[in-house]
Amino acid sequence: MAKISVGSILSNLKKYWKTPAEGKYIAYREFAAYSVGGIGVNTINALFGYVALTANCLLIGSAYGIKPTHLAYLSIIMGIINLVKTPFISMLIDNTNTRYGKFRPYLLYTGVPTAVLLCAMAFIPNNLNYNVKVAFIGIVYTFLMLFQALYSQAFTSLAQVLTPNGDERTSLLSISMFIYSLGPSIINMFLPILAGLTGGMTDFRTYRIFFPVFSILGVALGLITFKGTEEKIVVPKNYVAKIKFSNGIKQVAKNKYFWLINLYSILGSLKYGIGSILSWYCVYQLKSDSLLGIMNAVIGTASVPLMLLAPVLAKRLGKRNVILWTSVLRCVFTVLMMFTINNTVLFLICLYLATVMMGGDSVVTTSMTAEIFDYQQWKTGTRIEGFITQFGGMLVAAAGMGTSLILPYFYEHYGLQEDYTVLYDAAVRTPIFNVLIISSLISCVISVIPILFYDLKESDHRRIIEDLKSRADAKIN
Repeated sequence: MAKISVGSILSNLKKYWKTPAEGKYIAYREFAAYSVGGIGVNTINALFGYVALTANCLLIGSAYGIKPTHLAYLSIIMGIINLVKTPFISMLIDNTNTRYGKFRPYLLYTGVPTAVLLCAMAFIPNNLNYNVKVAFIGIVYTFLMLFQALYSQAFTSLAQVLTPNGDERTSLLSISMFIYSLGPSIINMFLPILAGLTGGMTDFRTYRIFFPVFSILGVALGLITFKGTEEKIVVPKNYVAKIKFSNGIKQVAKNKYFWLINLYSILGSLKYGIGSILSWYCVYQLKSDSLLGIMNAVIGTASVPLMLLAPVLAKRLGKRNVILWTSVLRCVFTVLMMFTINNTVLFLICLYLATVMMGGDSVVTTSMTAEIFDYQQWKTGTRIEGFITQFGGMLVAAAGMGTSLILPYFYEHYGLQEDYTVLYDAAVRTPIFNVLIISSLISCVISVIPILFYDLKESDHRRIIEDLKSRADAKIN
């Protein structure tokens, strides 16, 4: 029986390698190109996380010695820049008409600049005057942020237009996320371990040696997605995107599902704070960079169960209910972290289980966002992915400016300034950890409120797609 099953799988794989199965839109070859290329794109995204303008960042915070509040000010400036660039990026994307499609061109043109600027973040001289150093970090980060945002969005948005079939899209996101999460997993495991050869995670040599190596590999793999995929939007063949910014904003503003999904993101912006504890916990409490690498690998597996189960759960419970139930369970494990902080094993188990509950979040919300694109087209007759994504990003960035000073205030209140070695002291470290846990809990609870009002069901989306197909056929005929 096992041999027949394996043979059937191989036969099916060969049969539909180049041509999708009946009723499907994605052949296995395209599925593989998106997933494997995604390892490279998300390797770059993972490295971007190591230059974040937050106190938890071991390079920008600990190595460069930038005060938490100054990093918060930089984040606010970046938020303002994000707001300013949003109209231009949204118009750029929604008015892109090339033989490569709407999103694929940006995988080709933004990967190398992102990698170069990423590496440059580690080569800013640390002996510069403090204010000059902060300015240099801000300037380089500004250009990096712009290119990385386009690079990352191009890849993420591409998944939403590879198929108009909601179930197929959720399956693609589920399995491809599992595959391309190997990129971040490899980075998060091996970078801290390799750091033992170059002085640790607070030594510049770690980033100056390994950032270029991983960046080259990441960009090269990312080109596989560009070459091996094809965008499939349900529009008439003679449709040409031409959207004015004012019209795009007016149309998006009337889409209630856009507001609900973005309120979920805004209110949940601090719920990921418990994840940022891990680097400080390993480096300053357990005093082990190599353990950080091991734990990054372990915690990295936490997203796998719900990531793979997301299509099944979404089909059985509905995407909305998946978000609600996993949020409740995440709250439970987050609370337990506060009471186990001095018991390493129990603390890390609770962190792992809390992370498990977030595993399907990106799969489900990305699929929901794609359905919002289709709903928008159904209501208005226009595809405006760029406006929806960028306007949503603008709202999240604006909200982020309002919350970015909250955690740095508590960091400095409890004694963390320019000298990050104070985190070796439990009297400084423990209250900061508690603040991160409490803020994560509050954020997780309030973020589910807008989801309670989200009533776009899977059956509604299927009817929308059928109607869009009928409209497209009618215009052709």
